[in-house]
Amino acid sequence: MNTGATNGILLLSRLLLAGCFLPPAIARLTNISGFAASLTLKGIPYGDIVATAIVVVEIVAPLALILGLAPRISASVLIAGLVITTGALHRFWDYGGLTRQMEQTVFLANLGVLSGLLFYWLVGPGAWSWKGWLGGLGPRKPAKKKRQSRPRATKPKPAPVRPFEDEDDEYANAA
Repeated sequence: MNTGATNGILLLSRLLLAGCFLPPAIARLTNISGFAASLTLKGIPYGDIVATAIVVVEIVAPLALILGLAPRISASVLIAGLVITTGALHRFWDYGGLTRQMEQTVFLANLGVLSGLLFYWLVGPGAWSWKGWLGGLGPRKPAKKKRQSRPRATKPKPAPVRPFEDEDDEYANAA
């Protein structure tokens, strides 16, 4: 398997997943009180605390995702934040008409991002990450091939030595 291509695809996947979180998180950060109010209107208790936690998670975790730091923790935190925001803000079943279609589209897109995070959680960041470099998984020089020694020729075993018998018995057996 081509490990360079595999690690490149894993890096590209991490960048694309982070791109799903950072722009909306920055937009929410610029209007965090409006985001908190929308959460409160949707029935989320302590909307301001939840909004702050979600914005922090949606900024810090994608940065960890890009670098490949703590892959299972960052994926788990992003999954939790995604489930909360998708379940609270994109309840398409509560709407009708065009609003329902729009919310359903966003809901299903978030499920796609969720599946990408689950794959990341399962596979990990690959060798082109901080985890790979620190853990020794980064690019290495190819290992030298060990010289294979030739199998040694086995010496034939000597025939088993029979105990010395009396001469009389030998002559008796010969006659």
